[in-house]
Amino acid sequence: MMEKVLGPIPSHLLKQTRKQHYVHNERLNWDESSSSDDYIGKHCKPLTCMQRKSEEEQQLLDLVACMLEYDVCRRITLEEALWHPFFSPVRAQKQRTLS
Repeated sequence: MMEKVLGPIPSHLLKQTRKQHYVHNERLNWDESSSSDDYIGKHCKPLTCMQRKSEEEQQLLDLVACMLEYDVCRRITLEEALWHPFFSPVRAQKQRTLS
């Protein structure tokens, strides 16, 4: 499901897993004939395909994508997340109330 939404897991991360029986040819070993695969195919879409009706929605989806990054070295930190543009209105409101 994660690969359907976020894209393929980087091969260097798959090589690090202790559960190698879940990996085949540097990809997750997934039974594409299962009912789960049918459900995922129908209901799970890549984040990049989500329609963004507003700038706020676009920023939210960007923040979620940054938080769900597979590689911990590339994943957004808590502090970085708090400074993400999605939270700019909250910071601006806080500044106004403190002034």
